[in-house]
Amino acid sequence: ASANSMTIRGEGSNQTSIQQGLAKAWFHVALDGASILDSFNISSHDDDGSGDGGIHISNDMGSANYSVQLSSDDGATSSAIQTIEVTKDTQAAGNFDYETAFVNSTNNRTNADITRFGAIFGDLA
Repeated sequence: ASANSMTIRGEGSNQTSIQQGLAKAWFHVALDGASILDSFNISSHDDDGSGDGGIHISNDMGSANYSVQLSSDDGATSSAIQTIEVTKDTQAAGNFDYETAFVNSTNNRTNADITRFGAIFGDLA
């Protein structure tokens, strides 16, 4: 165990590290694609165009190998699938870019601003 680490008993007799299991950052980006409604350990958000954004982490992660969990609302539409993903090769210790889009029944993809949520897990620097 590292300094200041704490473990608890999880399911059965398994031990769980509290530090490893906590979200190190999270965010809620508004429908406009620009405004952060609420966040933890996030310094800013880039609005790089429709459905295209970037998150800047206040206290960097230990490396670029952290987990980003992303989700979005339904965009007030029932005729399309919403996608949200980290943009390829943009994940760094202190930031990453992502895209949100609708995909219709003919597989046409259209980037779109919809409400986005995210949490970041891993080790801080």
